[in-house]
Amino acid sequence: MEINRIPYKQEFDYRFIKPVRMARNKTQAQLGELMNVDTSTIGKLERGELKFSPLYKSKFNEALKRLRVSSLELASIREIIMMKHKRGYK
Repeated sequence: MEINRIPYKQEFDYRFIKPVRMARNKTQAQLGELMNVDTSTIGKLERGELKFSPLYKSKFNEALKRLRVSSLELASIREIIMMKHKRGYK
């Protein structure tokens, strides 16, 4: 019997920003404060209009810690993103 384990350090990209924000019931402005960036920057990152550079990735990672987003939640969000991609949703 094989047990599926959730990796401790999970990779994520810009597609995770909005689902995490919605899961924590935060506005773009509130997430911007947590990431120490402007509200418009959050919108651009969510839409993929701004490159998700290592700087933004580290700021988002810090926000994940402050919001106490677990590895299990990130894995669930990854599954949702993959299912939407398979079905042709954005």
